[in-house]
Amino acid sequence: MANNKPFDWKPVFFEALRNVPVVRHACEVAGIGRTTAYEARERDESFAKAWDDAMEEGIDRAEQEAFKRAVVGFEEPVIDKGRLAYRYERYVDSEGNEAYRPVLDENGQPIPLTVRKHSDALLALYLKGRRKKVFAERTEVTGADGGPVAQVDETAKAARVAQLMALAAERRARFDEFGDLA
Repeated sequence: MANNKPFDWKPVFFEALRNVPVVRHACEVAGIGRTTAYEARERDESFAKAWDDAMEEGIDRAEQEAFKRAVVGFEEPVIDKGRLAYRYERYVDSEGNEAYRPVLDENGQPIPLTVRKHSDALLALYLKGRRKKVFAERTEVTGADGGPVAQVDETAKAARVAQLMALAAERRARFDEFGDLA
């Protein structure tokens, strides 16, 4: 007996969105088109809320990973002359000579050499987002000698623009005549 019940794609969609907070990815995993997802979001308020919750959960995971990479760091394999480098340990052989041998894991495989890296760019981005008052990029505009910016009325603006246009015309005429802007 065949099951004629339609596939409920929504739980799969939400789980995919929690894992990778990208709508296109969630649609592909759920086997639906983006239009189907967005139409369901428009029609169903509880679906829209579940979508937002799943997206926030996924973004929280991404933020946690960004923090980890910035502060805790991550291990990156060392590549030497285009090849993966391995950990070695110093030992003394049976004849009393110092030698080196690869460090092996529990399966007898050599352990790759790694270095702990941190992402300064992720740390800066994280701090800018979390501590805007301290780390956000700002531009302060002040008037003469650091004072307040003077309010300029439209007549004064128009007069200044006319002065600049006249100066530009004068320089252009000089250039045409002499070949330089002196």
